[in-house]
Amino acid sequence: MFRRVPFIEQMEHSECGLASLAMILNYYGHKITLTEIRERYGVSKRGLSLGNLLEIGNDFHLKCNVYKGKLTELPFSMPAILYWENRHYVVLEQLGKNYSTIVDPDSGRRKISIEELEKKYSGYLFQAEPDEGFEIRKKKSQWGFLLSFLKGQTSFLVSLILISFLLQGLGLLIPQLTQWITDQVILPSKSEYLTIFGIGILGLFLFHQLFSFLRSYFIVLLQTKLDLALMTTFVTQLFHLPFSFFENRKGGELVFRANSNVYIRQILSSKTVSLVIDSILVVSYACLLFYQEWHLGLVITLLSLILFLILTLSARWTRKLTDQQISAQTKTQAYLTENIFGICDVKVLGAEEKVRHHWHDLFTNQLAINKKHSLLTSAFDTISSGIQFTTPLLILWMGAGFVLGGNLTLGQLLGISALSSAFMVPIISLSSSYSQFIILSSYIRRLQDVIESKPEENKGEIISPLSGEIELRDVSFKYGYFSENVLSDIELHIRPGEKVAIVGASGSGKSTLAKILIGLYKPQEGTILFDHKQLNDINIQSLRQQVGVVLQETRLFHGTIQDNISLFDKKIPMEMIIRAAHMADIHQDILEQPLGYRTMVSEGGSNFSGGQRQRLLLARALLHQPNILLLDEATSALDNVRESNVKRYLSELRCTQIIIAHRLSTIQHSDRILVMHEGKLVESGTHEELLEQRGFYHTLYTSQDT
Repeated sequence: MFRRVPFIEQMEHSECGLASLAMILNYYGHKITLTEIRERYGVSKRGLSLGNLLEIGNDFHLKCNVYKGKLTELPFSMPAILYWENRHYVVLEQLGKNYSTIVDPDSGRRKISIEELEKKYSGYLFQAEPDEGFEIRKKKSQWGFLLSFLKGQTSFLVSLILISFLLQGLGLLIPQLTQWITDQVILPSKSEYLTIFGIGILGLFLFHQLFSFLRSYFIVLLQTKLDLALMTTFVTQLFHLPFSFFENRKGGELVFRANSNVYIRQILSSKTVSLVIDSILVVSYACLLFYQEWHLGLVITLLSLILFLILTLSARWTRKLTDQQISAQTKTQAYLTENIFGICDVKVLGAEEKVRHHWHDLFTNQLAINKKHSLLTSAFDTISSGIQFTTPLLILWMGAGFVLGGNLTLGQLLGISALSSAFMVPIISLSSSYSQFIILSSYIRRLQDVIESKPEENKGEIISPLSGEIELRDVSFKYGYFSENVLSDIELHIRPGEKVAIVGASGSGKSTLAKILIGLYKPQEGTILFDHKQLNDINIQSLRQQVGVVLQETRLFHGTIQDNISLFDKKIPMEMIIRAAHMADIHQDILEQPLGYRTMVSEGGSNFSGGQRQRLLLARALLHQPNILLLDEATSALDNVRESNVKRYLSELRCTQIIIAHRLSTIQHSDRILVMHEGKLVESGTHEELLEQRGFYHTLYTSQDT
């Protein structure tokens, strides 16, 4: 029997290999999420090689083989992983004479022609099958964390269900009233009951309006509660994830995931209640129909069942398109966000039309998928509406024979006809709820990528104040499980108050070492100590709050100058902000702005010069008088006069200073200069001592125009 390969979507641009292997593992019964396998092996920024896939497969007790050649000539079984377009991995699910099916971790399952397969297949195939020791593992429910939010709103849910039940119960009265007024009022010509019936209709109207308002009120309250709980949980988890999580993900994509919380709470708040009520109503209506006339009840039930099957099947078929819709929308939004943020580069390169064309291609693809989805949905809606339209007429046609035969009254027939229409409503609602929950799983996958990722551990000891002593013992670091070391065997001891400069050629590991020091990256080997305490045992937030940092990635936010220096902390006195601005030699520049410290800063600080941006960031780092100051190319955009002023102010600070600089003239008076080369510390000493050694530092110094 043919089994489908479960689709697992890649969440980072370089993890198509991990996602493809995760699909193979799930296919053979080892249910594992992409988050779990990523936590174990990490993801290199350059992706995985076939050799890496072999090693991972062997770890999971898969019998793995790599083949090279034409697919028609290779002895393999499916599913298998194909190297695709010389840059990507996909899973080959089926191979036919004219068509084949692939599962692309980037865009989902699709059917392609053999011609396209041969064109895009890059000649390498990876096959993996269970070997001795392979573990069958059950799937963890993806709904658990969502249901936990509903459990916290039990009182609202119970109230909603009771109100909805009373409201929907009116549907049971209408067929009975239709039968009564036909048989007891219209046919016997008893006009005296019309007034009573009119008053009854008014009462039902008021009852309906009151409980409809109450239902809407409770839904709004529930949605507000769910919004707060979902978004708080998501954003809290997001901002506590390690820096490495954000490096391989686009900002626009993460914003899209955050916004999907709105869609999720709409389904949870309305469809969960509808599911309960509609199920009760379907059973109630069915019992009433069979009680009235079982022949007609059976026909109506069968027609409703056909309608339900059509709608639920459409949900299954449209889920694939929904996955593609979300993927296409995410790519389009992420690309647009990225280029709006990088508009300066787009303008400088004169690339407006190139960007627009690429966006147009992405958006056109998104619209094409939307069109397919809409057409398929419309086709199923047409069929279902046709069944709904003809069912009452069919019941009247069949029931007429029962009325003429004396087995039913006219009122009973009209009541059954009204009941059949009412019966269709919860059937359609149930199928709609099913469809929504099917689609919901596509959004949940993206939320789980955030919710299930391992946050930074932040339960260590709070050290305050730091003396500024730092020690690295045999520290090595690499970005991924299969990557080469970026830092190797770093041994370093920085004394409290010491001014240390780190220099080296581009790519030597200077910036990586800076991020290691403040815990943005965790080394695979070695130990980092602050004041003789291991970094892993220190509360990381309390540590960073005592370290003034300006990295190359540090940026300004949209807000006032005051907000940017204080980082939107309204409790910080203005005197502290002005003092920090003086030390960064930016105070006079601020006073020259139209609104002084209240002047607005554009996103990224684009309305300030490069030197001004750097000095504003430096002011932010100096605000709390840090015990350790870490600067990575923090003065590279300053002219000689400004840089000299900043150096003079920094020299007055009584704190440990670690300065990474490319211009060697700026660090000549440091207490110690460390030279890095290919991830290792190769030289250490003062400016004069290093020049005398005539080693790496001498080469760097003499190659610059000093």
